[in-house]
Amino acid sequence: MTGIRRSNRPAHVLLTALVGAAVVSATFSGAAASAPRTEARSLATITVNTLPIANALPMDLGIKKGFFSAQGIDINKRTLQSGNDVVLALANNNGEIGYLGYVPMMIARTQGIQVQTVANSEVEGTSQADNWQNILVKGSSSIRNPGDLAGKTIAVNALKGVGEVMIKAALKKSGVNPSSVRLLALPFPAMRAALQNGQVDAIWTPEPFMSAALNTDGARIVMAPGPVLGRYWPIGGYAALQSWTRSNQGLAAKFRLAINQSLAYAQAHPDEIRDLLPAATRNVRLPIWTPVVDRDKLAQLARYTKEYDVISTLPNLALLVPSSVTGGKTLQATGADKFVTLRLDGKVIRSLKAGRYTFVVSDQSKTRAFKLTGPGVKKSTSLRGTGRSTWTVRLKRGAYVFSATGKPRLSQRIRVT
Repeated sequence: MTGIRRSNRPAHVLLTALVGAAVVSATFSGAAASAPRTEARSLATITVNTLPIANALPMDLGIKKGFFSAQGIDINKRTLQSGNDVVLALANNNGEIGYLGYVPMMIARTQGIQVQTVANSEVEGTSQADNWQNILVKGSSSIRNPGDLAGKTIAVNALKGVGEVMIKAALKKSGVNPSSVRLLALPFPAMRAALQNGQVDAIWTPEPFMSAALNTDGARIVMAPGPVLGRYWPIGGYAALQSWTRSNQGLAAKFRLAINQSLAYAQAHPDEIRDLLPAATRNVRLPIWTPVVDRDKLAQLARYTKEYDVISTLPNLALLVPSSVTGGKTLQATGADKFVTLRLDGKVIRSLKAGRYTFVVSDQSKTRAFKLTGPGVKKSTSLRGTGRSTWTVRLKRGAYVFSATGKPRLSQRIRVT
């Protein structure tokens, strides 16, 4: 595979799993609020190398809300243009923490740059309907399902990167030979035109380009690779050199607390995230932010990354994502006027093992609130309005109930052992 090139030209293999940041900088750069300064006391400064994309905005919102200053931290934010830039900045001690996708982290670690996750950031969705990076085709295309992609050309932002890994793994899982498709590297901004003029048959693209293709060009989604591989598929987080985390354990822990609080606040207040975006891009689909990383899915992502020759050896995941990073599962909770359900990877659950979980709650009722109650847990959505909420909780041994207010009574009971 291509190695990390220590030059002024970014190595395509390390483009971030989150989006091709180098090509969306004009869209998102300068949109986030600046950090408030605290004059009354001295703060520890952490330089964070981030990317100019919407997925990274919870940190900006957390700065604005004072979550970091409350932990005694002043964030010196440096916006770079690709995941490769972030990795090389960390490797050269230009910054303490970087916002990265897990695939670039794995590439870096297997190439001798010992990055280590400090905190998780986000996951993908559950279907084509709620995911923020998908495979699209022209509205008039004869391609109607993943099987129809065989023999076709799909545009990706870079070869031997996260797009290639996820597309090939999802095709294989869908019963399609991954070798039957041709991948063509194109910048994200060039993909819509390439699709319309027939240069490619399909494009793998994230926001904001996906919404533009859907709403302006009449494109259709034919596959959501992340949800095919697993609901709430892990995407990325915040990483530092392992040597820094060992020498600054207390400061790393405080950063983790502040960013986790920022993630939870951003998930609960999406309008405040949208306010940080340029007006033309405020209606894009946002990711699901959660402090919880599913280590089983992350291990599978590593195996896929090796299977498709993006890395030559598997990384040591215990070192890449240490126990200090919250591990657990993400559950899909749905509440409607006539039913409530709790699902894990698409299957209805009746029992769970004790531990940390993130509940992604889809509130589909304008007249009911939905609650989760049990030992040490009392969470609820708003009675009015609909939308998506997330609750990250620790479940202890005992009985928990996910229920709806009003009549008829709706509930689903789970036993935690």
